Amino acid sequence: MSGPQQIEAWSVEATSHRNLDPEWHYAGRDVPRLPGLRVALRAGDLMGEGYAPFLPHLDASPATLEATSQAIAAALLGARLDEPDAALVRLGPCTRSRNAARSAVEMAVLDLVARARGISVLQMLGGTPCSLPVLRIIPVKTPERMAEIAAELVAEGYGALKLKATGQPEADLARIAAVRAAVGPQVVLTVDANQAYGGLGAIALEAALRPLDLWSLEQPVPAGERAALAALRRAAVARIEADEGLFSAADLARLLDAQAADGISLKLARSGGLLPSLAMARSAAAAGVHARIGTAFGGPLVTLATAQLAGLHPCAGPAECAEFTHFDDEDHLWPEIVQGRLTLGGSPGLGQIRRVPWQAPWLDRAIVVPDGTSLRS
Repeated sequence: MSGPQQIEAWSVEATSHRNLDPEWHYAGRDVPRLPGLRVALRAGDLMGEGYAPFLPHLDASPATLEATSQAIAAALLGARLDEPDAALVRLGPCTRSRNAARSAVEMAVLDLVARARGISVLQMLGGTPCSLPVLRIIPVKTPERMAEIAAELVAEGYGALKLKATGQPEADLARIAAVRAAVGPQVVLTVDANQAYGGLGAIALEAALRPLDLWSLEQPVPAGERAALAALRRAAVARIEADEGLFSAADLARLLDAQAADGISLKLARSGGLLPSLAMARSAAAAGVHARIGTAFGGPLVTLATAQLAGLHPCAGPAECAEFTHFDDEDHLWPEIVQGRLTLGGSPGLGQIRRVPWQAPWLDRAIVVPDGTSLRS
């Protein structure tokens, strides 16, 4: 190599992962397919890859997510792999409207730089290979079917499950009780209501669930109602976690000021990437609030990126890094989960293994936004 390697081309392709369970349902939403995109950056014969799902609360449309990702990726042209901090600055700020796209490009940068060094992203950022306990999420179904799925997962070696709730207390209680009866007292259970309850309803639900020994109750009230979440926390026995609404360090600061949660759930696409999420986890820990690594929806790529975060910041409770198992991904091999644990070794980059070469066109030009400003640094 005659000189420092530079990012010489970028590529973005739309994706759509099929849900292998077409009746996967939570909080009034069905998820038969998951639209999103992949981003790739190239330097010589090396490629770094990132992914983000389309999330309606972050992006106006999949097309908006794609356009934002293209602009951010194009700004990396010419960035040197031996100056990763300078390259990361080019990603620009974390803002709600660009966080998903930013996270995908950040993943590609970290993946590429680590591959150039022949080490994992985890090792590059100061971590060491580790084995992570992971949980599985059970969507909303009949109590009998949820109990059946739970028993199957425990038989596969999973020691922790997350159950989706709907805001209908009697039905939710029946589902959760059926699962607890099926799996016994040793399995860790958390319940995620996805903002489906009001303040008083959440307090009543937590009290009713106490005999079932929940590990945590996640975001049962609307994210903006921090006072209601704080009141629930004061009354609760289970850990109360905040999830939706944590888009930035400022959002976290407001939550901590309100003393509204025992823990937070972090997601790369919502926070703007692995490094912003890690900073939020450390800020929460400094305030005595645990961080848990939240759902990585999509294929193996986002799962492995999220797992790097869990490896860098020991989280409370199992990480939600196993949901690739119900989304198809023809392009990547599945990571291996053994007895409910995902091992992060020393595989280069994020550790993903491609089945097929990258197919989307490569571009070596900047993007020009409507006011005429080039986004190439």
